[in-house]
Amino acid sequence: MNQKNSAEITVKSYSEKALPHLASMLDRNTVVMQSLVDRLVSDVKAGKSLFVFGSGHSGLFPLELYHRAGGASFVIPVVADYLLPTAGPSVVRVLERTPGAANAILSRAQPREGEMIWISSQSGVNSAVVDFALDAKKRGLHTVAFTSVVHSSGVPSRHASGKRLYEVCDETVDLGGHVGDACVSLSDTLRAGPLSMLGSVFMGHSILVAACAVLEASGTSCVYTSVNTPEGESRNQEIEKVASLRDPLLR
Repeated sequence: MNQKNSAEITVKSYSEKALPHLASMLDRNTVVMQSLVDRLVSDVKAGKSLFVFGSGHSGLFPLELYHRAGGASFVIPVVADYLLPTAGPSVVRVLERTPGAANAILSRAQPREGEMIWISSQSGVNSAVVDFALDAKKRGLHTVAFTSVVHSSGVPSRHASGKRLYEVCDETVDLGGHVGDACVSLSDTLRAGPLSMLGSVFMGHSILVAACAVLEASGTSCVYTSVNTPEGESRNQEIEKVASLRDPLLR
């Protein structure tokens, strides 16, 4: 293994890879992002919610978008403790490869036909996430993959159908990056610095900000403010009254 001189790797090395990556990812996905903004605006005005799913480290994606200062009140996370990193790598690794392992939490979220769900998975090849997307489609949901097409197409699917997440979803936000996710070369065979979560969150917030701007301007209050400000608590309580009609975590 040809090791790089450690002095070549600095605190700027990750940003030198990640920042251009984010810019190129944004350019590559502009059309699909605008399509999602338009759909969200229409959906929310019609009383629909946006569901967001991820497992493993991708499970941090729905948690980041959910009920936070500057976030959107129409987001409902679809997560389970047994699929988060805190369940332990050995547990999550097995369950992510188990067909149907995540489908029960979709039932618990109670999405309605015609609503949209974002499904995040860097590789998009594990049985649980592909099964989850197929189940969502059977329920009549509009499915959107947040995934790396270059990674996903470069490795075999673990699902019985041979399909990957981007091949079964209605739309795809392509996270790009590398097979294996990490971007900073430490040697000729080893890289550090993952891009997928950074990319997912960046793209997710980019879409939500654009949609919320249109909704707020048209009189639909949907943006939470910080409860650590004088006016934040009262505004959020009013927004939560509407959000709680669909969001089980607010009841």
